[in-house]
Amino acid sequence: MSGEPVIPPGSRAVLIGVPRYEKDAGYQSYTAVGNSVEGMYQLLVESGLCGWREEQVEKIVNPANAGQLMGRLRQLAAETTGVLLLYFVGHGQPSEHTGELCLAIADTDHANPDATGLEYAKIKRTLHSGTPAVTRIAILDCCYSGRVIGLGADDDGTQLADLSDCAGVYTLTAADERAHVPPDGEGHLRTAFTGELLDLLTRDGVPGGPDGLALGAIYPHLRHRLAAKGLPRPNQRSDDTAAAFVFAYNHATPPPDRPPGEADPATSASTLGGAVPRQDADVSALGSERVGERGVAPLTGRRSAGTRTPTGPRVRRRILAAVLTAAVVLTVATGWVMWPQVQGILGVALPGLTPGGQMTAPTGVDTAVFSHDGHTLATAGVDGTVLLWNTASHQRVGQPIGPIAANSRLGIAFTADDRALRTVRRDHEESVSAKLWDITSGQQTRTSTAITKKDTAYELTTDGSNVALGPDGRTLVIARIVGNVPGIIWGLDIGRKTDLEADSGGGSAVTFSPDGHSTAFGSDSHVTVADTSSGHTIASISRKLGMGVSIERIALSPDNRTLAVALSDNTVQLWDIASGGQTGSTLTGLTKWAIALVFSPDGRALAAAGGDGTAVVWDAASQRRFGDPLTGVNAIAFSPDDQTLVTGSLDHTIRLWTLPPR
Repeated sequence: MSGEPVIPPGSRAVLIGVPRYEKDAGYQSYTAVGNSVEGMYQLLVESGLCGWREEQVEKIVNPANAGQLMGRLRQLAAETTGVLLLYFVGHGQPSEHTGELCLAIADTDHANPDATGLEYAKIKRTLHSGTPAVTRIAILDCCYSGRVIGLGADDDGTQLADLSDCAGVYTLTAADERAHVPPDGEGHLRTAFTGELLDLLTRDGVPGGPDGLALGAIYPHLRHRLAAKGLPRPNQRSDDTAAAFVFAYNHATPPPDRPPGEADPATSASTLGGAVPRQDADVSALGSERVGERGVAPLTGRRSAGTRTPTGPRVRRRILAAVLTAAVVLTVATGWVMWPQVQGILGVALPGLTPGGQMTAPTGVDTAVFSHDGHTLATAGVDGTVLLWNTASHQRVGQPIGPIAANSRLGIAFTADDRALRTVRRDHEESVSAKLWDITSGQQTRTSTAITKKDTAYELTTDGSNVALGPDGRTLVIARIVGNVPGIIWGLDIGRKTDLEADSGGGSAVTFSPDGHSTAFGSDSHVTVADTSSGHTIASISRKLGMGVSIERIALSPDNRTLAVALSDNTVQLWDIASGGQTGSTLTGLTKWAIALVFSPDGRALAAAGGDGTAVVWDAASQRRFGDPLTGVNAIAFSPDDQTLVTGSLDHTIRLWTLPPR
C-alpha cells in the first residue's frame, strides 16, 4: 500500500486511559498509562504523521461510570461516518462468569468487573452494528485483550484470526494473557505495547517500506519488535478492507531534501531501550511519576525540522483526494441525518414491517426474550412453561423450562454467555425467588435465591410491575412504592443488596438500560434514573402530564440519553435525561395504554404493545410509525442485530417481523 493517510470529515477517535484506580486496591495505578494516552494523542494530532485534527479526537481519562461511558461511545459511534478509532489502555480482566474481556475503569470492582466495568462485548456490538463508519479500528492495550480475538497469530506474525464475525473492523491487541510490566523506576515512560508502537511510527518507521503504512503492514513489524525484547506478542483481527487502511506516514521514507539513509534529527522521547527482564503483572504498563513529568516530550514527526513537507504533484493529489472524499462523506452523512426529517416534511409514510416467519406455541405467549447472540428465542406461555426456539430454523430446541406460574412470574433473561436462563417469580406477598436453568437440559442449575420482605423491607405492586430483571439476568431492581423505604438493587450471583438513594422516587414501572448499568423507575409523573452499581441517582425528572394522566411503562435508550415514557392516555413521550424536557412530538397509535415498551438495540426503533393487543413501532428519529399497527400482540422483543421484532400472541402464534432498511 503506497497511499497516504486521509482522515475524512465525520471521523472520530476516542482515546480512553485509566491510570488511577483509587476505589479498589485490586487494581494497581500506573502513570505510564496516562503517558500512553497522551502519546497516542500526540501521534494522531501533533506529529503530522496521521492527519487527524484536534476536534476529531476525544481523550477520556479516568472515566468512572461504565453506563455513561458506554452511552458516550454509542453516541460518538452513531455520529461517525468516516473513520472510527477506539484506543483503550488500562487494566483488562476476564469475567469469572463468561470469560469475556472486561475493561476496568476508575470505579470498577475487581471482584465484579462485568457488572461495574466496561464489557468489551458491548463495544464490539457497537463497532459492528452501531455505527455507519466506513472504517472501524479498535486498539486495546491491556491484559487479556487477545481474548476479543480468540485465535492467536502464527509465529511469523502473518496470520489474521478468524474473520467470521468482524467484517469491516480492525482490532489490534497487546497480549493474549497477562501483559508485561518492567519494574518501576527504570525510566520507562509508556506501556510496553504503546511505547513500541509509538517508537515504530514516530522514530524508526519501516525502512524500504511504502510512503504510507497500512494497519496490516504495521502489525508484523510491531510484533517482531516486541518479541525481540521478550515482551508479550500482540495480535490482530481484520478483513482486507480495514487492514488496508493507511494509518500513518512511513517515517523511514526520506523527504525530498534529505538523501536516503541520513538520520532524521527529530526523534521521539518515548523509548523502551533494550530488553528488560520479564515480570508478569496485571496490566501492560511501565512505572513513572505523572503525565508530563520525567521528560515525557511531545512526539515529533512530519512537522519537525528536517522532515518532509509534501510539495508539487504530491500535495495536489492529496488535496484532490481529500476534497473528493469530503464531498462524498458529507453527502452521505447529510442524507443519513436529514432523510427522516425530509420524509416527515413531505408527509411520506414509512414502510411497514415485513413478515419474517412464524412459530406456533402450545399455549398463548406473554413474554419473549432473545439470547445475546440472537440465535435463540425464549418465550413464556400463559401456562408458565418457557420454550426455546432456533431463530433461523423456527424450530424448538432444548427442553421446556418450568412451569413457572404466569401470574407470579416477574421476569426472564439469558445469562451473558447464553448458556442459562434466569427466571424470577413471586413466591408469595413477602418473598421473591430467582432460579437459574440450563437451556439444554431444562434443569435447574443453582439453588433458588430468596429475597424476603423481612430482609429488605420492600413492597410489591399487585402485578409486580415495580420489579425488573437485568438484561444479563444478574441484577434485580425492586423500586419503592410506599413510605420512605428505599428501593433496592440485588446482585443475584453475589447475594449483595445495594439501596437506592433515599431521596429517589418510587416506581410502579421499572426498567434497565440495555447495557444493564442504569435503571429507571417511575410512577405518576416522576421518573428516577439510577446507577445500578452504586444506587446513586443520575437524574430525577418530573413533568406535568395533565389531569389523571400517569406513567404506565418506561424504557431507556441504548445510549442512556433518552427515556421513552408510556402514559395512561395511550400515548408515548420521549424525555431527554439531561434536560428533563420532552423531545419531539407525542407518539400516538396505541388504543390502550402500554403493557410493554422497548427500544431496538441500536436505538433506531421504539415498540409498544397495548393492553388490547395493538402494537405500534415508531422510528425514533422522525417519530413516525412503521406502517400500520400490529394486532393480537401480547409480548414484544427486538433481536440483537436490530433487524427483527418478535411478537407473541394469546392465539399461540409467535411472529418474526423484519424492519425496513435504513
